[in-house]
Amino acid sequence: MFHRFRRKKVEPLVIPTITQTLPQSPHQQHAEGFSSVRDVHRNSTTISSNLSSYNVPTENVRDGSVERRRRERSAERHADPLGLTVLYQPDEGSPVVNIVFVHGLGGTSQKTWCRNRDTEYFWPREWLPLEIGFGQARILSFGYNAHFASSGRENILNIADFAKDLLFAMKFGLGEDSQELNIGTVPTVFIAHSMGGLVVKKAYILAQNDLHYEALVKSTRAILFLSTPHRGTNLAELLNKILSVSLFNHSAKQYIAELRQNSPALQDINEQFRNMAPNLQIFSFFETQQTAVGPRKMMVLEKDSSILGYPHEVSKPLDADHHNVCKFVSQQDPNYISVRNAIRSVVPKVNQIEKNIKPPSLGRRDMSRIETMLAVSSAPEDDLEYFQSLWMPGSCEWVLSRPVFRSWLEDQSNHSRILFVSGLPGSGKSVLSSFIIEHLQQTAHRCQYHFFRYGDHAKRGVGLMLRSLAYQIAYQLPEACTLLEKIADDAVKFEKVEARTIWSKLFSSRLFKLQLQKPLYWIVDALDECEAPEKLLNIISSITQSQTPIRIMFIGRKTQALSSAFQHMDSSLEVSELHADGTKADLEAYVVKETRYMRGNPQLKAHVIRKVSDMACANFLWVRLVLREILQCHTEAEIEEALLELPADLEPLYQRMAKALAESSRPGDRALSKKILTWVVCSQRSLSVDELSEALQPEHDVLDLRLTINQICGDFIVVDSRSRIEMVHQTAREYLIKTPGLEHSITPRTGHEDLFLKCISYLSTSQRRINLQRPTAQSFARYAATCWPYHLRLSAASLDHTTLLALTRFFQGPSVLYWIQLLVQQDHLRTLVFASQNIMYYLGRKSKIDSESSPLTHRLQEKEMLELWATDLVKIVGKFGAQLVKHPKSIHDLVPALCPSTSAIHQHYRQSKTKQTISVGGFSRQRWDDCLSKFSAGRDRQAQRIVCLDRYFVILTSDGTLRLYDTITGQPSKRIVHGERVLTFKFSVTHEKCVTYGFRTTKVWQVQDDRHLCSITNPNNAKALDVAFANDESTIITCSDDRRVRQCHWESSAKTWETLDMRIESDGADGRQFNSPRRVAFNADGTHLAVAFRGFPLMVWDVKTAELVGRCERTSDKNKSSHDLHTDVGPICWNPVTGHVLGLYNDGCVFKWLPSEIDSEEIGTVATGIHCSSGGALFVTNNTNGVLKVWDFHHFSLIYQLSCHEPVTDIALSPDGRRIYDIRDTFCNIWEPNALIRLAETDERSSETSSTAAESTQLSLSSEASNEVQEPLTALSVGARTSSFCSGDEVGVLRLHVAKAESSQQMAQGFLPVDHVVWSPDEKYLVTADLGGRLNVRLMDRLNPGSSYPMVLEIKSGNGLLQAVVCPRSEHLLISTVTFLELWSLVTKTLVATISNTSPFSRWINHPQDTSLLVQVSFTGIHVFQWANLAQKRTFSFDRGSGRMRVERSESQASKVPSAYFPMSPDENHDAVDQAVMSNTGSCLIIQTSSPSRERHRVVQYWMIDPRELAMSNTDGGSTPTITTHALPLAIATRVQQILGFVIKKPRGRSHGLIDDINPTDEEVLTFIDHNDWVCSCLVEGYHRPVTIETKIKRHFFLPQDWVNLDNLRLATVSREGQLFYPRNGEVAIISNWLQNEWLE
Repeated sequence: MFHRFRRKKVEPLVIPTITQTLPQSPHQQHAEGFSSVRDVHRNSTTISSNLSSYNVPTENVRDGSVERRRRERSAERHADPLGLTVLYQPDEGSPVVNIVFVHGLGGTSQKTWCRNRDTEYFWPREWLPLEIGFGQARILSFGYNAHFASSGRENILNIADFAKDLLFAMKFGLGEDSQELNIGTVPTVFIAHSMGGLVVKKAYILAQNDLHYEALVKSTRAILFLSTPHRGTNLAELLNKILSVSLFNHSAKQYIAELRQNSPALQDINEQFRNMAPNLQIFSFFETQQTAVGPRKMMVLEKDSSILGYPHEVSKPLDADHHNVCKFVSQQDPNYISVRNAIRSVVPKVNQIEKNIKPPSLGRRDMSRIETMLAVSSAPEDDLEYFQSLWMPGSCEWVLSRPVFRSWLEDQSNHSRILFVSGLPGSGKSVLSSFIIEHLQQTAHRCQYHFFRYGDHAKRGVGLMLRSLAYQIAYQLPEACTLLEKIADDAVKFEKVEARTIWSKLFSSRLFKLQLQKPLYWIVDALDECEAPEKLLNIISSITQSQTPIRIMFIGRKTQALSSAFQHMDSSLEVSELHADGTKADLEAYVVKETRYMRGNPQLKAHVIRKVSDMACANFLWVRLVLREILQCHTEAEIEEALLELPADLEPLYQRMAKALAESSRPGDRALSKKILTWVVCSQRSLSVDELSEALQPEHDVLDLRLTINQICGDFIVVDSRSRIEMVHQTAREYLIKTPGLEHSITPRTGHEDLFLKCISYLSTSQRRINLQRPTAQSFARYAATCWPYHLRLSAASLDHTTLLALTRFFQGPSVLYWIQLLVQQDHLRTLVFASQNIMYYLGRKSKIDSESSPLTHRLQEKEMLELWATDLVKIVGKFGAQLVKHPKSIHDLVPALCPSTSAIHQHYRQSKTKQTISVGGFSRQRWDDCLSKFSAGRDRQAQRIVCLDRYFVILTSDGTLRLYDTITGQPSKRIVHGERVLTFKFSVTHEKCVTYGFRTTKVWQVQDDRHLCSITNPNNAKALDVAFANDESTIITCSDDRRVRQCHWESSAKTWETLDMRIESDGADGRQFNSPRRVAFNADGTHLAVAFRGFPLMVWDVKTAELVGRCERTSDKNKSSHDLHTDVGPICWNPVTGHVLGLYNDGCVFKWLPSEIDSEEIGTVATGIHCSSGGALFVTNNTNGVLKVWDFHHFSLIYQLSCHEPVTDIALSPDGRRIYDIRDTFCNIWEPNALIRLAETDERSSETSSTAAESTQLSLSSEASNEVQEPLTALSVGARTSSFCSGDEVGVLRLHVAKAESSQQMAQGFLPVDHVVWSPDEKYLVTADLGGRLNVRLMDRLNPGSSYPMVLEIKSGNGLLQAVVCPRSEHLLISTVTFLELWSLVTKTLVATISNTSPFSRWINHPQDTSLLVQVSFTGIHVFQWANLAQKRTFSFDRGSGRMRVERSESQASKVPSAYFPMSPDENHDAVDQAVMSNTGSCLIIQTSSPSRERHRVVQYWMIDPRELAMSNTDGGSTPTITTHALPLAIATRVQQILGFVIKKPRGRSHGLIDDINPTDEEVLTFIDHNDWVCSCLVEGYHRPVTIETKIKRHFFLPQDWVNLDNLRLATVSREGQLFYPRNGEVAIISNWLQNEWLE
């Protein structure tokens, strides 16, 4: 049945089959008219053309059947639908792939694909759905009006129009009963003939740039081209000429013109498609027979035009002409088989995640963001398909009738429950799992699953299992997808997050809130092969919290540890057990199947079947191995002997297999089999055949590894259908490892050392470096690059230095940077951290072993070098990771140049470079530090609290404002202004809402758009000590100093506070009354309250039941009487994952306590503040001396300590545990220590390789115990002549750095922060001012650097100093404040003039041509003043005409970008000039303005002015002259984050001299920092009017992440020679040689 899409009604044209004519005279045409087709052609010279190359065969005009055939073809065209038509829809379930057919020129949606136009041969509908693998595919055909022989006026349609029609039909098409088809939610494959391939390519290109079709682009996985003219055809031009002169009123067609050979349209399509093709799988079939064209035959398309020539393209010839390349005689037609097999090869690959798990309820959803967030790299279907391939029809069905299973499956209650299916090793448990999964899917149950694989290290982690389950749930349930999309909006990634945190954030906080009518079914196979099964069961036990019932089935071997773990699960959770003992019949059926082809009579076969079945003990693995041995026997006697010697279990069988390997006749085979077994046993993951083949070279150049494994490795190794090599079973691996004395026994330490040496030598070999840049999917390079750290850690650290020297050679050689590049390109950046961890671990073990030998043999130099690299690898991830992901090749040049000079990577880079490259100077300390950023939260306000969310970190200031900063960039993002001082605040668990509690009101906010939702009047005489959300964020709950707990349903209309009946005012033990609580803290979801009173134990209350949960009595206080005072409890907080309370006693000791238990755990330290990470794995403390300590929560052990002299106000940890945030005075510090990065990157899947807390502590404290953070700079100015610079910092210190000097010198020490530093143009004077408005002018002696610099003038301008400017001749000084302007004489040291400042939000600069004038740039215009007396001389208004400066402009019209002051505060409601930057030649002035918007943001605009227009004289009494403004080109303005200044681009042969050496003809470049933190430039053409700036932007280098913050960006500047001066950690980085080096990808 056909399902027609809704579309615009397009009447198909009724066109006769054409016979083309040569042109006649106009008189002949008019006289003959169109009375008869036969008459017309009788009187003309004809060209009889068969245009079958475009699906429209032409008939001989002298044939009397022309009219009949014309009518038949016309009727066919009416019958064949236009638009998108569903040819086949799966009967059950939703389709897993869409296959769309697109016809070519002159074709139709059906007859194009039919042999002889007979619909019985309509293979997309009649044959394809019946083929294996296509049952769940939806097949569609697209028709469009490309009938070129249509008569009438000229057709203006082109290929792009057809492509747009295709996209519209796919996006908005409706199927049967007007149901949306939702194309784009499952993968799509196109099969296109002839011009249809061009239509598909153009559609794919157009969709790339249209958000409406984003899902269509992402769902397109493959295109099969059938004779598509990618480069056109010579026949197209001939066809259009014929149509143009036809007597039948035919006309030339635009789309035919586009088909001519190498037409501009085709070249444009090919050029764009080339860049997009790598995302697709492409097949190109080409014709090999000539096509009849008139009386002769010719090739319509040559092979060169039919093939794209892309690297991954698959091309194949078909034995057909152009017309029949898409039509087939039968299902046995070789051409059909080739095309069908190509489609079949694509269909399974595009369904890795989608197959079998996506129900019809899923709408148009894009899962790419969720997939990225959850880091789902491998599809669970891979394992499912593997075990399903082992399933035998009729087997496993016994489980369906078991009462325990049926009870688990059919339970109608709303309770979650667990079923544990246990079985012996080799009993087919995983096959049983695959059967149950398929049964659940076929019976329409929502099923999610995971297979733990012992042989694949990556699939043994608890975190991966939870992420995979969450992804499958989101894919199946739109409600779940919506919930997880909100987390994805915060750019959170869970790949490196601890399993408990994943469970808390994804399941407990979100997915468990879903209320579904039907339960979810989770199937988890091989529980015993999980990395931490007890931990998993402990986490899973909280499924009782889910509002949707969850049925979990665990399958695995029953061990004592698992039995104990199941027994200790929550008593409210029902746990059942089913033993897999129903496999006997399955096993007998398997034996019968395997012995079908055994030689021998039926009696012998029956005897074998009976004997093997009786001894099998339900072990399929045993049966498989035994039968393989029996089937190799040649006589009945040999079979009987084999039956008599059958081993009772697997171990004797393994002994026989090992003995057979040892008795191999060829020593070479034994050595090779031992090497292969070592790789398979010790590899971190399963290797492919290609990978292992490459790993064995050059020692073993195996011709056919698959065959070799089968012949020399016995039955220990199997190669699966995906060409992955694995041990036959986990027990076989254990046998080879644990059985000594075998010739093929594997010693893990030695095996890992061999594998490490192979991997590292492979990467170090020079000829491999090219392969490292572009490894294929099966390349061994990927394994070697990612897995050598794993093998290094597990290898032997003996007295032999082989491993140490190999590692040293690698890091000293050129391959190390290519290795890093490969890791970045393959999205394995975290491997750098693993490598760092394991290098340090190996060096630690090596040092212990070396301590027993002579110090002369310790290789200290090599160890020191490797320790430097271990540090560098972690810092590269932290400081350059974000940029490396975008620009992997930057590891070769930019990253090393920006690293400290003492780092190993920088030294390695400098030694290998010969040309002049970027250099960085100015730092007194050339080593890594842990400070990522330090910035001011505001000088006029006190920072009080800091909180870290997923996407933002939040600082509460004393003015009642919450400032939200982006955790990635550190830039201000949002601002929540409460309007009064905030006592406490809290974000909801989902971070979507925030509540702020002030003195008078409580307010609720929507975080996404900082929108105020409601206000609630606070109760009188009660100050909240803590506040929280409860009841799924619908309720606010507080605990106040009056010992009352109140709640408010803020979404209701009443919005009143209700006091709960919680009697926390007295101690239930002895009735003593409490005072005000000393500390209170709600847990994350507001269900429990911890309260500490002075002299009493900490207590926890259940808010919902108003009952006391427990009291935390300190061990030393338990013997005290009821009237004795207990140790006071200080700050407290909750672990949001485990439910523990963390706190400090008054003596500084830290304790953790689970309220349901009596005892607490305590550790001695000295602390005054404490905070637990939202992930629950770490907590941080601080003391009065400014020392921060990070602790492992579970082990209660110290991980990292940081000493900094400033006292700490508040602390926080990032959710991933990588960063520490603290508030010190008015500043926020962000720390990212190596120890935390290593810990955060520790792979929970590898307990064998994970660093213990003690190891982490040992590594961190020795090198990271102290960090010196200098005062941040607050002012910076660079001299125009010599590039000397002066800086001022937060504590009033002025430092001068003379050009070319080694270091800087301190000039002065004040008491207030330095606010302004200004050089006079000739560097004669230096003007400085502090925050209090005290301004000093010093006389500078450039000839005697280092001498004293006398103060010649001191001015008290008062608060509000905005700017200071010195005239070019150093005679006058202008001071601009908020209220007035002052002009001072630097000659007489007297005040010359004072006037009111009518435009405070403007900028002052010197006149570019006249040194006696200065210029004020305001928002409305330019005002020219005289330096002598501050008299206004001229005024220019900005031209506000079309294309000129406008206050309000749309996004597409204006150069509008986010402001540095974004979002604005209420006192920023004014128009302002933020920057006025004059070029060195005086030919260009760039003005940056900002204006308030309705959305409370400041809109920034950039304008260019030609300063030479300032020479215009003012008219007397006339109108004010205007000055032309030009918007900065949009391509530049949208990228500018901070303008740095202009740099003179000197011609070759001319060096930079003094400022007077500037030539007006010198070219200049505008330099700026873009929003991606790249330093960029663009050429300014200012010699001719009007001044222009090239839109070509050059990128030179990026700023390290720890350099970037708002304060530093505002101070950054460039000298006219091109040196960049950038503040960082209280110093100024001087970057040189960067302008001549452009970065090219």
